[in-house]
Amino acid sequence: MGPSVIRKMRPTTRSTSILLQKEQYEFSYYSRNRKAPRHKAMNQKKKKEDDIRPSNDSPQKKKQKTNDEITDLHCNMHIATCIESSALENDDTACEITAKSENSHDAESAENSVDLITIASLLQNGGIDVKNGKILTATAREIIPYLFLLEMPEDFFHLYEFCENIRKGDPLNALKDLNLQLIGPYDVFREEFINGKVENKEALLRHWRYYYDPPEFQTVIRENGKDGLHFGYWRDDASKKPVFAAKNKAAVNCIIEPVAENIFGTLDVYFEERLKLVTPFEKIRVAQLHQRLKTFASSKKITIEKQTASMQAREKQTVTRTFHRAGIVVPYNKKTQLGYRDLAVTDSELQKLLKQIENAPTSRAEKTLTSKLEEVIRLATIAADECDFGTILELGHDLFSSGVTFVESKALNLLSLAYNLLQRPQFFEILKSHLKDRRKSLDLSVVRFG
Repeated sequence: MGPSVIRKMRPTTRSTSILLQKEQYEFSYYSRNRKAPRHKAMNQKKKKEDDIRPSNDSPQKKKQKTNDEITDLHCNMHIATCIESSALENDDTACEITAKSENSHDAESAENSVDLITIASLLQNGGIDVKNGKILTATAREIIPYLFLLEMPEDFFHLYEFCENIRKGDPLNALKDLNLQLIGPYDVFREEFINGKVENKEALLRHWRYYYDPPEFQTVIRENGKDGLHFGYWRDDASKKPVFAAKNKAAVNCIIEPVAENIFGTLDVYFEERLKLVTPFEKIRVAQLHQRLKTFASSKKITIEKQTASMQAREKQTVTRTFHRAGIVVPYNKKTQLGYRDLAVTDSELQKLLKQIENAPTSRAEKTLTSKLEEVIRLATIAADECDFGTILELGHDLFSSGVTFVESKALNLLSLAYNLLQRPQFFEILKSHLKDRRKSLDLSVVRFG
């Protein structure tokens, strides 16, 4: 039984209607996009790869994978299940986000209206025992994945050790002379963390999560400045180690700039930039601290190189840049071109459309513009239906990075499906929590101390 037969046998429900809509749009989409599919390169949205199918090829579906690769039949069966489960799971969350966009949200008032619980009680529920109320590195390795759903790499813990050596009584502020502070998962090392209070465990997933931080980006250091500069780890897969450390200026734009392979390399760059700006008196202290950082990194055999072999390898795996420019990586077969296809619009066209929606003068104009976006979404979902999962991941990231509140629920639905298909469920949980209370503030701690 072919995939099309399976889809026709499915009941026409809200959760599966998008599969039936495929019949209406697939012919026009193939004629525009399947004739000469393209794989985006580092600095060009539409740069062609050497191995792309010649333009005189007639439109046709991608070849089936064999052996250990997913077949088209299995793919269609899998996506049908994922679409149904994602649609049902996200109904309530999408409604919450829509309601949030329509009503002003007073975060402090909301916090006061609920009973807060202690971190200690959350850890107790998770069977994590903290002796004497003090969290050591060994315990932190267990606590962080439980509370934040992501494991930290070794350089994360080495940096805390370095900061302890610099300022033993207050390691999170050891880089204060550089106007830097360790935040996010580093807060587990605070003495008062265990007795800190939060609304619930889910709220911790947005602890120090800046406005433009997608789930793949985990902030660990911030600069105390007006532009919201912060540094963190980027992961392509929630179950794997970060692929690089990056930075973003939340008060400026959504651009996430890869800096180095790890947080030490990132700080090395920051030190070098600061040395050009500080006064002669400050320069001595900054230079001494910089040298201590490099010496410590060397003693731990931590590279501070910027474009390492692993970063270059990841760059080659990037299928498209997206609005935030950090790029996304999904399983992609160059021979069959299975895993990703271009969106039905270019970056500039999509940005223009979203800007028009945001500034629509009337509800009628907004509805007309939204219908154009809905078509882009439908075509991206058709791509996912044929195992091009990267297409909906790209569109979901773009809608999120646009910062347009109106499309947040659409971003949630797209990314829910993408993360489900790519088996990255932790990212969906993080996104869901973030969009429930997405703030442009630069003070983003969700933990109440004292």
